[in-house]
Amino acid sequence: MSVLSCHAVSDVINFAIEKEEKAMQFYQDCAGRAKNPGIRELFREMAAEEQKHRDLLKNLDVLNLGAVQLKKVENLKISDYLVEVTFSENITYQEALIIAMKKEEKAMAFYGSWKDKCVDEKASKLFQLLENEEEKHKQKLEKLYDEDILGWD
Repeated sequence: MSVLSCHAVSDVINFAIEKEEKAMQFYQDCAGRAKNPGIRELFREMAAEEQKHRDLLKNLDVLNLGAVQLKKVENLKISDYLVEVTFSENITYQEALIIAMKKEEKAMAFYGSWKDKCVDEKASKLFQLLENEEEKHKQKLEKLYDEDILGWD
């Protein structure tokens, strides 16, 4: 993995692309090893989401970065109360969701911590954008967990 620096927006973009590609590869590996077809599909969807993030970064118009509007995302905080799970071939749906939520939670925290460390305004804005994307992704997973695992029906 390359070293992260806030000196140039291109450095931040390249670092983030590398991070998204590693996340995409992780989910693809999980999909390839999972025995349950539904869980395989969940991991494939997660890989596709990471690919969207990578593509967003590759096609980002740096000159218009300041105009990017960030969406306010409600943090359900479900993953805050869950213990990390290790992948196994016989993973349950609940465990798969926990792995994904924890991965998104870590990415969100990583990008969030860097946004305040950058003097360059565009680099800081890029980290805000990345944090927001991870936050949306985490929220989507937490809603699935809430509906499918915690549902009180």
